[in-house]
Amino acid sequence: MGSLASSFFADVMLWLMYIVLVAALLVTAYSVWHGMRTRRKGDDIVNRVPAGRIGWCVIIGLLLCLVVTFLLGSSEPVMTNGKPYTSVFWLKATDMFIYTATLLIIGCFISAFVSRFQS
Repeated sequence: MGSLASSFFADVMLWLMYIVLVAALLVTAYSVWHGMRTRRKGDDIVNRVPAGRIGWCVIIGLLLCLVVTFLLGSSEPVMTNGKPYTSVFWLKATDMFIYTATLLIIGCFISAFVSRFQS
């Protein structure tokens, strides 16, 4: 049995993950750009709901949440394959994604609960 630290399939999966991540980021950026370019000024309010303002608040709130959770993330080294992993950026980025995802899931549950019992 080979070493798990540097197997060929682990490298292939890592590169596949990088390619998919870059593709997802490009599609997301294009979607936002296309939506901003094709949206008319009259589309800001739909059925007396300020859709444009809500969209901007969501984008700004998500970016603010990402920045705050990155700054609050831990940079303590962790043991990986018997060696300490000390990359401060990636340790903080990992915590950022975990904390942001957790906050968003909690927010979804709270909003579903509130809207369920709101008349």
